[in-house]
Amino acid sequence: MTFTRYELTIPVELTSELHIGGVDEVPDRDGEGTVIRFCRNGLNEPTIPGRSIRGAVRAACDIARQALKGAGDPATQNGGVFSKASWVSLWGDDTDYTGRSANDRGLPSDASLPIRKSALTFHAVSFPDYKDSDSGQSPLPRRHGVGIDRTTGAASDGALYEHEFLPRGTRFDIRITAEGRDDETMKRDQSDGIPGPASSDTVKKLLEFIVNVLNSGAICLGGRTGSGQGKIRVNEPKLRRLSGTTDAGTLTTPADILNALIGQDEEGTSLPLELGGWTLEEPARITIEWWSPTGIFIAEDEKLTKQRKDEAQKKDSSANGVTEPLRDPSVPWDEAQLLIPGTSIRGALRSRASRIARTVLAARGDLEPLASHDIHEQIAHEPNLVRYMFGCTDYRGAVTVHDCRSIERGTRVEVTHNAIDRWTGGVIDGGLFTEAVYLGTEWEPIQIDIDLRRLLKNIKAEKALEDKGNPANTNEAENGSDNGKQSKATDADYAHASYVLLGLALAELAAGTLPLGSRSTRGLGQVVVSSIDIRGSAHEGAKIPTKERFGDQALEHPGTAASSPTQDRHDAQRKLAGNVLDYLREDIEGAPKWSKRLDDATEKDSTESKGEEDTHE
Repeated sequence: MTFTRYELTIPVELTSELHIGGVDEVPDRDGEGTVIRFCRNGLNEPTIPGRSIRGAVRAACDIARQALKGAGDPATQNGGVFSKASWVSLWGDDTDYTGRSANDRGLPSDASLPIRKSALTFHAVSFPDYKDSDSGQSPLPRRHGVGIDRTTGAASDGALYEHEFLPRGTRFDIRITAEGRDDETMKRDQSDGIPGPASSDTVKKLLEFIVNVLNSGAICLGGRTGSGQGKIRVNEPKLRRLSGTTDAGTLTTPADILNALIGQDEEGTSLPLELGGWTLEEPARITIEWWSPTGIFIAEDEKLTKQRKDEAQKKDSSANGVTEPLRDPSVPWDEAQLLIPGTSIRGALRSRASRIARTVLAARGDLEPLASHDIHEQIAHEPNLVRYMFGCTDYRGAVTVHDCRSIERGTRVEVTHNAIDRWTGGVIDGGLFTEAVYLGTEWEPIQIDIDLRRLLKNIKAEKALEDKGNPANTNEAENGSDNGKQSKATDADYAHASYVLLGLALAELAAGTLPLGSRSTRGLGQVVVSSIDIRGSAHEGAKIPTKERFGDQALEHPGTAASSPTQDRHDAQRKLAGNVLDYLREDIEGAPKWSKRLDDATEKDSTESKGEEDTHE
């Protein structure tokens, strides 16, 4: 037997915030204002566990391998370096059966599981510079958010949350060690069915494969990836061979054995990386150029506002605190640009898509009122097309909306308000507050990514649960009854319908009827979309067609601090919204029938079985 040990070091830089949740220090918390802490090690240092990196990398590599296999790449065929047998040897098990028992795998209960130790080890990454102080205070920045009650449109009770994150620009090394074994035989009877060891050649190829996949920019680490968090950029990876043997018989001295176990030297032997030829499918991307004539306001953390107010009152006791808009926390506050979190834009789109879907359901009498104010139950009972695209408590969404930062902040305006006493009609004592709004801000484009693979996976997962819970539908479809007509709709049909629903929400954004941020009832948050560009994608029959940049010159940013609405602009907004609708109607397969794929989860839960009125085709 011969073996070779490798070490792959991949320097990366965060291009967005990164959050990885740790152990909840508050048992049975209700979620009201509790900080969701970053994962920490035993030294109380923020840590990215190796399993978190491994999970994201393996999932992406599995997808990339499936794409290669679908294209007929020889490397994925029998005998290839990425054949099914080699893949299982490299990772230790079959992805389809990860975590499943012998019975789930179709094996006798006393059979040995066909697994082995993975050839790759992903090492944890710690950040001592962000270690908690002796007083227990964390230097990590925080971001807060709130869930919206679907029935009232206001903040949901108990849905205020705050989480720690590593800021954009943080640099660290992803370190992977691996071992390849050649000419090893497995002779014991107990080894039957267990994958053989990975060869040195396949291990090196997989390490190069991982670098290619990471270079594609499609891997996000940690949580909250639906709002664009966890994105990384790779900088000059390095591969080394740490140790190896050519024949077990050559280990005749203690020095030889020690070198084989721990490496011949600290530096090892540098190896060239043969990159290129492997990548991930790019998601569909919608790029929206826009600006706001009224300003966008998303308040910063209340603690920061209070801190600045206290500092101002030390100099002037009569000074009033100013609530500032949220800024990019990765740079000093004075230099930071304004920030609209991806969660805010994503939430606005989801809320409007849900409103459109529920309006359609109500018009045909299929809508049941929401019976709970619990935010998680409301999400679980949203219409099916909304869940497929944006996710629910059972699965993650297929749409990612990235953070949007300002390019130029524009003109600062401080607006002072008074709170009115509802009893006396006078000003409430202490109810004076001031907010800073920036007019004429130049913003980055809004970027929305749609993963068709994930969208189809969500549809298949939910359809499988429906068929399992109500086998009558399957029987009706097999017997050709009228109630089984809906089963004729394919997963791709549902994917197209879900995309059309998202497109309708974008049409309202283009029409100027969907505001962003807070204070929208006071006139803030108005959006003028100047152009939309759609980069298409296709997967397993589902297709989002490409639509090159379209817009209107009347909608371009005027470059002034404020701009009064004009009839020309309103006409151009309506025209742009009409162009979006034309694109959906003419380019998306089955778009006119999108509403027939629409179901209300509340209605399903309130009926024992799915009858005639649930069939929309």
